[in-house]
Amino acid sequence: MKSDLGRSEKAKAIVHLAIVALVLIGLVVCGVRVFSGSGKGNRKHDRHAWNDSYKDHRERERNWPSVFGDLQETQLQAAIKNGVRGTVTRENVEKLGMVQIGTNDLYMVDHLTHSVPWVVPKMATLLDDIGRAFQDSLYRRGYNRHHRIIVTSVTRTADDVKRLSQQNVNATENSCHCYGTTIDITYVRYDKPEEHAASDEKLRSLLMQTVYDLREQKRCYVKFERKQSCLHITVR
Repeated sequence: MKSDLGRSEKAKAIVHLAIVALVLIGLVVCGVRVFSGSGKGNRKHDRHAWNDSYKDHRERERNWPSVFGDLQETQLQAAIKNGVRGTVTRENVEKLGMVQIGTNDLYMVDHLTHSVPWVVPKMATLLDDIGRAFQDSLYRRGYNRHHRIIVTSVTRTADDVKRLSQQNVNATENSCHCYGTTIDITYVRYDKPEEHAASDEKLRSLLMQTVYDLREQKRCYVKFERKQSCLHITVR
């Protein structure tokens, strides 16, 4: 009888040790996985940048030149209302209460030849929201979220306006770009990752829809520019 009890206790002890061993092995494996994925690493190897479980779908197409037809006069009124007071120069942009924007995870700022990367805070917030919503749309469709839109023009100083007027007789001295409220975003160029990249056509559709949604929320006015291949956006 005692022998049977002894064997039973030994069997229970062995089972207990086996369970403990399995739990410890599981914790070690999980720890290795967490540790190996804790660093930022290269963006192209970020496993959480895209959603493999989602199947892409066709975007709704609209007549974007017609939809984004907010006139210069309309945008100028918003620029005067929400923009800086006084003439913008490269020396006084910060004193006017503007904030500097630059290439980051949400968007790229192109090499600017006739403007400076300074805007009013309200425009900076809107630009962040455009970039974030654009990337979220990509993720939800199974693409890599690390695509970035490209800002091609920002705020024009007095010197910029003077040089533009010498090169282009149609350039206006009282542009929306003079108030820190307006940016241009190209719809033909994008910064793309190496993996799960979307086509230019898909990116264009998602950019248009992103800006459309924000315009519907009455956060901006938008003009579809054919010649410059950009969206001319003024914060409301």
